[in-house]
Amino acid sequence: MESIPFSLWGDALWCGQEVVREAPHEQAIRRLFPDPIPARGADLDTTADLVPEPQNRFDPRSIAVRVQGKVVGYLPRDDAHRYHPVLSELVAQGLQPQVPCHLWVSEWEPADWEGKGDRGMEFHASVAVALGQPHMLVPVNLPPPGSYHLLPPGSGIVVPGSEVHPDVLAPFFRPEGECWAYGTMHAVEEEDGFSERHRMVVEVRLDDEPVGRLSPRLSGEFLPAIHYLADMRAETAARVAVRGDRTASEVILYAARSHDLPATWPDGLTRSPVASPPWHYWVGKEAN
Repeated sequence: MESIPFSLWGDALWCGQEVVREAPHEQAIRRLFPDPIPARGADLDTTADLVPEPQNRFDPRSIAVRVQGKVVGYLPRDDAHRYHPVLSELVAQGLQPQVPCHLWVSEWEPADWEGKGDRGMEFHASVAVALGQPHMLVPVNLPPPGSYHLLPPGSGIVVPGSEVHPDVLAPFFRPEGECWAYGTMHAVEEEDGFSERHRMVVEVRLDDEPVGRLSPRLSGEFLPAIHYLADMRAETAARVAVRGDRTASEVILYAARSHDLPATWPDGLTRSPVASPPWHYWVGKEAN
């Protein structure tokens, strides 16, 4: 059965995780670039698959980094052992973990004085991936049932009022002090405190439980997208970080505002499983 691509959520903003390479991997990397490589070098930003290799005779907890089906290196041993449990569990569920990947290469002909004239062209490559902490790679709850669209990530917004819902947030508290979750955004009416009229604001929910509302100004930056998806009979989902514990907590919304959405948005609605979801790995994790 073919694996379903799953983009790890993470909290890494750039490709800072080193990928270890050997000579055979550099040959695979070289084939990803045109010939000749410019004198100044060349970059490639792409997506990489993280593939556990339980049959690897050198280390059954190794994690291969594959680009376009070719192994371009491995996570360093200590890092691979940290990430192996969550990545192998995702693979066991039929999901293929994917992350952003940056490759840089350079190639040159050695000078005569270097004494390497018989070895042909010199080639150098570096590979790095964007990889968050292991506990921040997957959401801890299921996506919304039915049709939904996940907004692209945006700058963080602390959801007003979320700190007053410890009972609702309790299932999301984790020993690490933070987690990712699927949230949903809804257009609701509320009374305007300065007039008798009602106004539309955005309510943020976790597993259909309200955890706070955005201000009217901020709501106005999300309502066009929410209304658009509602017309398509789809929910608006977003990445939400829950931080803290019962004594102090906050919900942070990471979603692109309507005017920041790409011209191709939305590029297709996602329908999530309703019964027997294969996402049991993080759903089954116990909270504090």
